[in-house]
Amino acid sequence: MAGAHRNIRLLHQSPIANAVREQSAAYAAAVAEQEHGLVRELWAVRGRSDADQVHRIAERSGLPVRWLAKAPTVNGERGMDKLLEERNVLLLRDRQSPFIEQFQHPLGRCAKFYKLTAYNNCNYWCEYCYLYLTFRNSPVSTHFVNYDRMFREIEAFDGASIPEPLRVLNLGELGDPLAVDEITGFAEQVVPFLPAHAPHTKLLFLTKSDAVKMLLPLEHGGRTIVSFSVNTDKVWRYLEHRTPSPAARLEAAREVQNAGYEVRLRIDPVIRYSTWKTDYEALVEEAFSLVRPSRITIGEYRPAEGLSNHIRARFPQSPLIKVNGSLVAEAGKLRYPRASRIEMFAALINAIRRHSARTDIALCKEDNQVWKAVGLNGSGLCCNCLG
Repeated sequence: MAGAHRNIRLLHQSPIANAVREQSAAYAAAVAEQEHGLVRELWAVRGRSDADQVHRIAERSGLPVRWLAKAPTVNGERGMDKLLEERNVLLLRDRQSPFIEQFQHPLGRCAKFYKLTAYNNCNYWCEYCYLYLTFRNSPVSTHFVNYDRMFREIEAFDGASIPEPLRVLNLGELGDPLAVDEITGFAEQVVPFLPAHAPHTKLLFLTKSDAVKMLLPLEHGGRTIVSFSVNTDKVWRYLEHRTPSPAARLEAAREVQNAGYEVRLRIDPVIRYSTWKTDYEALVEEAFSLVRPSRITIGEYRPAEGLSNHIRARFPQSPLIKVNGSLVAEAGKLRYPRASRIEMFAALINAIRRHSARTDIALCKEDNQVWKAVGLNGSGLCCNCLG
């Protein structure tokens, strides 16, 4: 436990601290002059992309389109060049696999929730992102544009016999559904679709974006949940490149809550460092000064064992490389020792309860023993991915 605590004193020590700060500054400046900060151009696959949607998105965004013979695969770059190649473009293509699939995680207490895959990968550059490993063979950020088929699947899902808590379609499992929505305009099409054509189903947007203006006037009919992933300022500054600040995300949460949306928060990954307790308590304080979330889900930093190499290829100076070496293996993941997790979760739960006795609190991918150890003894799940 001491090693995991010490290895991410986050960045007050030299020379590692200076190298990490320099890397963070370079990545922050890499796209500062782009009209769209996350995307420099659109790619599309000839014969496998809905041309009408590609042209609509190109016209909406003003971005150039490069037509390709096939979807790109792994590139040989490293560091920022690798990120620019993978996550500085948006590939538009039709989806061949089902849009709606049931997901079951092998780790901890986790419901078999449903995901709606409108995006693969993400245009943000968070150093801990598990998608670097998930899409290691197809790493380019992708938006699927055969909406007609997607909407037919949503209507079929709405008519199926599915328990009420599972009648939620998670848009945030394989990408951030709002990160590039100003480019795609996808939310403007899917949010009003639910109350009009799938009134027994809800959408879940899980996002780090603060770009919510397009959501505010939409006829959502109470069928869309917006869940904001937030973290401390220190984690944001050093590990969540190109994302809006936590304060900006919380202000966005206030705006969508005022527009009648259900708002949830996800504090994940919780990362242990020298001032973690004070910083996470301050985050909770700031959150409740702006919004009243219906649910808060908490999760620790838990990389898959193969993620370290992918982090190193993109962020050679990442402090997470040293952190990963001090974690313990559990069910195919690297995790903080159980006692450390319980201490972190308990501190956050106590901070939340000082502000609200009514907000649901859940842990992400933890077993029953950990839930009970932090005073969450309910038999039913109330996690972020459920209704």
